[in-house]
Amino acid sequence: MATSSIVSTLGAGSGIDVKSLAQGLVDAEKAPKKERIDAKIAQSEAKITGYGAVKYALSQLQTAFGKLNDASDFSSIQPNNTQAAAFGVTASTTADAGSYSIEILQTAQAQRTSSSNFADRATPLNGGAAFSLNLSLGGVSQTPIAVTTATPAGMVNAINGAKLGVSAQLINTGSGYNVVLTGATGAAQSFSMTSDDGTGTAVAGVEFATTLQSATDASFKVNGLAVTRSSNTVTDVIDGVTLDLYANTTGAARLDLNRDTASIKENLNGLVTAYNDFEETLKILGDRSSEVEAYGGALAGESILQTVRTQVRSMITNNSSTPGTTVKAARDVGLSLDRYGKLSLNESKLDAALQSNFSEVSTLFSAGTNNKSVYSTAPAGVAGDAFRSIGKMLLSTGLIDTQSESTTAKIARYKEDLVVLEDRMEKLLTRYMSQFSIMDSIVGSSSSTREGLKSTFEGMMASYTN
Repeated sequence: MATSSIVSTLGAGSGIDVKSLAQGLVDAEKAPKKERIDAKIAQSEAKITGYGAVKYALSQLQTAFGKLNDASDFSSIQPNNTQAAAFGVTASTTADAGSYSIEILQTAQAQRTSSSNFADRATPLNGGAAFSLNLSLGGVSQTPIAVTTATPAGMVNAINGAKLGVSAQLINTGSGYNVVLTGATGAAQSFSMTSDDGTGTAVAGVEFATTLQSATDASFKVNGLAVTRSSNTVTDVIDGVTLDLYANTTGAARLDLNRDTASIKENLNGLVTAYNDFEETLKILGDRSSEVEAYGGALAGESILQTVRTQVRSMITNNSSTPGTTVKAARDVGLSLDRYGKLSLNESKLDAALQSNFSEVSTLFSAGTNNKSVYSTAPAGVAGDAFRSIGKMLLSTGLIDTQSESTTAKIARYKEDLVVLEDRMEKLLTRYMSQFSIMDSIVGSSSSTREGLKSTFEGMMASYTN
């Protein structure tokens, strides 16, 4: 109908705008095709945004599992010490709850021995000639220490440089300088030091004969049992507990190792929140009527949503790869899904499990290990296995990125289709312009002939009239 109208108008010789008419015809043909391609691009871009939303929700869920996948995440022992000024307490993941009586009778000490007094730090020793020092540590002779700078300061440098288990300090007493030697703590670390001028004779004025403090072991009682150790840092008396001895207690102190499960409960509630956010994200992505901007309904009808949902749900519902005798799955500590797929935590059930089977709960989630490799195939517990599985899903070679890359490739092809369409429409416009110009020229010529004949006829009629 549009073409007939144009021909009719041209036939009237009205001098129409050929370019506008040609462009209008091209636009009418181009518009629906371009709209279809643009719609495909927009839909594909929305899918890529949707894949990004899935990956973000999964990464948040992985982070939540990551707070439960190590045995250290269940290190909930909190020490309470009635005489904190006398000793410190640190509890590790292997510590168990309990109460202890701690009585410190003697802390471990290191031997300190002073040299004779020297007038100055640079006072020449042995007439300025090099000499050696002989150290006996715990009754065992050590390699002689060569003193090449024969001064008190040079002697200190030589002792510290030898690193034989005894350190030296140069002390200004106000009335001269003394070299103070300090060994390691413990009775077995007692020492003696002598000088030798190279002939087997002691260097005049260089002797270490003044004992400032004797080497002793730490002596204390744990629940009434006598214990001695060479160090004030004691790690092997109470399993999972380190005692740092500072001073003697006043009588016996009480040490309570209480289990604090607040952080565990907080992390499990965090997992619940992350899982429900993940599930909500998938629902929005699959809902065609969703009004959420950017990605609402972006993956409606896509099988990837159900695939990911099924895999993640099994991480919560399946039995642990490291089950206990009583606690075998997340449901046994109060984690459960309702018929709408929403996860919840029964804190009363969790409290009961932590109270009665704490080690099984820890093993259920973490396999009782720390810092597991993501490449390991060993059972890692509910959280450890989930952390590892989600990590694989998030890899660039995983299902989500593979789908995203495929969709990106489609967008590139659609854009190529737009280029082809644009090129074809340009050629069509050129053809229309050429055709309409010829037609317009023909119409113009016809109009000119008609006007000439009209003038001739009018002249003839005038002559007949006259």
